[in-house]
Amino acid sequence: MRNTHILVATLNPGKLKEIQLFLEPLYIPLLSLEVLPGVESAPEEGTTFKANARQKARHYSRFSKALTIADDSGLIVDALHGEPGIYSARYVSNRATDKERNERILSQMEDISEPRRSARFECCIALAQEGQVLEIYRGTLEGFICREPRGRKGFGYDPIFEVPELNQTLAELDPQKKIRISHRGQALEKVKIALQGWMLG
Repeated sequence: MRNTHILVATLNPGKLKEIQLFLEPLYIPLLSLEVLPGVESAPEEGTTFKANARQKARHYSRFSKALTIADDSGLIVDALHGEPGIYSARYVSNRATDKERNERILSQMEDISEPRRSARFECCIALAQEGQVLEIYRGTLEGFICREPRGRKGFGYDPIFEVPELNQTLAELDPQKKIRISHRGQALEKVKIALQGWMLG
């Protein structure tokens, strides 16, 4: 692999920061979609995280010769029949804040008892180059929805998602600890191994 940088198909600063943190040991600069101004947004017409990650990776990699990483991830709440799922980033509305989305989830689950508050985060990361998808990696993290937001770290649904083994929400964890156990961290570990192999190849 002879890339001087990797394109990360996101404008989400929180997501970019997590990926940078995890892949930092590879010493490959990561650039966001800000380096492709004017490029039309990728369609997200899939019904799964995997399908959407594939679409995004293929689309954005056509505009750069660099290896492209595209992530699609979200929260799956069992009591809400899998919502918000692939619509996690657009739940409530495209303009809703993280706080508004969290409040919506908590409001919908107000009368749901603890045994039925199970949820999971899922992440699929696709690697592509020049319009060709090379591989897709997946990670999941099991937990449950707590009664109120806790913690000021992280982003998205982190404040309302508790990891049972730690008795903490993702928003209460230090970034390094969070990325090691998270759904995105699990997928990124597989990405890192692949990148290391290509760098040595």
